[in-house]
This record gives sequence, structure tokens and C-alpha cells, in this order.
Amino acid sequence: MKLIILRSNLKEVLASVERAVTDSPTLPILKNILLKVDTRLTVQATNLEIGVTATTSAKITEQGILSVPFAPLYSIINNSVSDRITLESKELSLTVATDNYAAKIQGSSPDEFPIIPKLLDETNTIEVAGDVFKTALTQVLPSAASNDFKPEMNSVLLIVSGGSLKLVATDGFRLAEKTLSSNAYGTTIHSELRALIPLKTAQEVLRIFPGHDQLTVALDSNQVLFRSKDTALISRLIDGNYPEYGAIVPKNLTTELVVERDELIGAIKLVSNFSGKTSDLTLKVSDEQKAIEVYASSQTIGENSYQVSLKKKKLEGISKVSFNWRYLLDAVRVMPDPIITLGFTGESRPMMIKGTSDDSVFCIVMPIQQ
Repeated sequence: MKLIILRSNLKEVLASVERAVTDSPTLPILKNILLKVDTRLTVQATNLEIGVTATTSAKITEQGILSVPFAPLYSIINNSVSDRITLESKELSLTVATDNYAAKIQGSSPDEFPIIPKLLDETNTIEVAGDVFKTALTQVLPSAASNDFKPEMNSVLLIVSGGSLKLVATDGFRLAEKTLSSNAYGTTIHSELRALIPLKTAQEVLRIFPGHDQLTVALDSNQVLFRSKDTALISRLIDGNYPEYGAIVPKNLTTELVVERDELIGAIKLVSNFSGKTSDLTLKVSDEQKAIEVYASSQTIGENSYQVSLKKKKLEGISKVSFNWRYLLDAVRVMPDPIITLGFTGESRPMMIKGTSDDSVFCIVMPIQQ
């Protein structure tokens, strides 16, 4: 192979595949990427859980294919100051050259590189704007479990049913659900479909796909494929049963407290500096008050509180409720509305957080039992 490529283009495709590269003592080839050159440059990487393919334009002189270690190539491109890079392979080595720099990287036969799997079929597809899907993921990902103790909770549940697409995430202490109505996406799926997308896969979708591109999501029984104009990511799906969460979603709210989102965010950040080892923060409210008192105390530090103005309230059976402040902050932050509602059905029951005008997303946070 031989080509000349803009450094910015090469850096972009290398960054796209970066986290699919892994250091495996038993399979050292996974430290490599696969470079394919025909009419464009294609770069592939896999860790056997996900596979990423990224393509970009280049001035092609000679076609070819070679597997090379990712780390030295990426380091060279990151640190180079030249606008144009020349890549040329001879047998199993890759020469990387600029006007005043040259390096030879020892590669491997492309036959040693793992084959990136393909879907068995692409009959189940979703077409959605990249920024719409990425925003939806951003709103639910903070609620997903970050450990592998329960793999089905270390995931995002995708549901296509009844003319809507839902994304759901929970770690057992909080839950977030985002709904896209049928006018926000297109699909070939006509019956209910559920799929568990691994958390790391969802995080990579956020990282590597541009918001301005149309995104195709295709699924079979074991895998999911995300594809845009220049990038594709294929991943295994998690095999498991997602918790039936409908029963914990509060209904017929008896208490509703309406506040400004940004004021509550500021209050949580400020007051949480005094929270104890349990990270607890208490919301206090009464019939006489026109504000929510956000309160935290610590035996070693002291105590503090902040009065968050109430825009509106309906109060019944609530005087004070404690939450993990990090969970509370994560939930409030993802709300798209500047005015939000905190809803309760009792002091020991989960709290619902939702927007006052946009009800497409809601979060649930479990209280800390005192």
C-alpha cells in the first residue's frame, strides 16, 4: 500500500478505533489494527467484544492491507506537526513519513487479525439522527450500573414497541427512561423488540459517532450494529432478563415540587460538601415554606443548607427525604427542561424527576432510609 493522507483525517479514524484495541497476553494481535487501502483508507480494531471500522479519504497510490501495532502509529500521528502523512508498506512493515520524519513499524500478516463479525441479517433496523440518539443516551447512561456484578444492569435497555423507542438504564438505586416518539426515527421493526446494549458499547457510540450524521441501528438475536457514513461499531448484546421496572415508577403523585433546574443543581453542588460518608443530602419542605431546604451535615465538618425557591407545590405527607447527592445531581442534570418537577408518593417511596413541558425523559431516585 501507499497513500498520502491529511494528519487530521488519520488522527480521527485512529481515535475512533482506539478503545477497541486491547492488550491481551494470550492474543497479542489484539494490540494491532488492520489497515486496508482500496479507494479509501479503512481502519479496523476489535477486542472480541466490540469491533470498530472507520474510513476516510486519502490520495491512494497503491492498494494493500496490513496489520500494525496501534500504539506506536497513534503516538506518531498525535505528535507529528506535519499536515500530510505518507504511509507505505513493504512486506510486513509500514513506513510513516513526513517532510522531516520517517519511521518503520513492524507489522503482522493481515491473516492473523481477527475477523470482525457481521450481523446474520439486517431486517431489524432503526434510522435516527445521530444527535437525537446521542442526546437520548446521555440522559440515561448516568443511571446504568458501572460494575459487572449484574451484567443485565451494566447495560442500556432498548425497547421498540407501540410506535415509540425507549432507552432505559438502572443500577437498582436509580432509573432513567427516555422515549422517542415515532416521528423522531424510522424503523423496519413492527413487533416489540428488546435488546440489552452493553454500557461500554453505549459509551463508545457517544464518543465516536458525530451528531450531524444519520445513524443506523441494526439488530439480530445476538449483536447490534451502529453505522454512520464513515464509522461502524458492532457489539455483542447482553443475554439476560432486564428488571421489570414498571412497578416502581411512581403513579398518582401526591406531592409535586416545581423548581428551577439550574438553581437546584447549584444547591446540590454547594451543600453536598458537608455530606457524610453515606453521601446523604436531605430535602426539607413544609406547608409554610415557599422553598425547599437542601440540607447536609457531617460530624467532622458541620452543617449547611440552601433555600431553593418553589415555583409551585402540591404537598401531602412529605416533610423531609434524604438521597445520595450524586444520584440526585445526575438525575437533575439530564433534564432538558429549565423548570422541573420533583414528585413523591411518600417519604419512603422513590422520587420521580421530570420536566414540566418535556415529559419524554424521567428519572427515579430511591431515598436513603434513615
